[in-house]
Amino acid sequence: MTWYNLIFFHVFKRYYKNGMYKNDIPWLTASGIVGTSSLLYLFTFADLAYYLSNGEMPEFDKKYILPSGFAFVGLHWLWFIGGSRYLKIFENFKERYLRDKLTETLSWVYIFGAYITFIMMIVCLRM
Repeated sequence: MTWYNLIFFHVFKRYYKNGMYKNDIPWLTASGIVGTSSLLYLFTFADLAYYLSNGEMPEFDKKYILPSGFAFVGLHWLWFIGGSRYLKIFENFKERYLRDKLTETLSWVYIFGAYITFIMMIVCLRM
């Protein structure tokens, strides 16, 4: 779970600015971004497994996907916000990883990779 908290830390620090934020709620934004990326990975791997076992893409049913997506992202919000966990994560990683460009780059690769793999899966397998 440390790697997941580290990804959250790098997204959170971009929005937090040492408490000097103005028009944003950094912990909600960061947990939403990390949660949405994780949800996209989950959908991608589930669809890929379905495709490999059945030879066709599953049908998307909005009445199941949207509520489950909102619930998943909502659980991320509760996970990182509950007990001010976001500040504990920030303080824990601040000393070692604040200026570590490699882990920051890998964290953002994880975030943007979710969107890229999801789009590529839809484009390639739906044709």
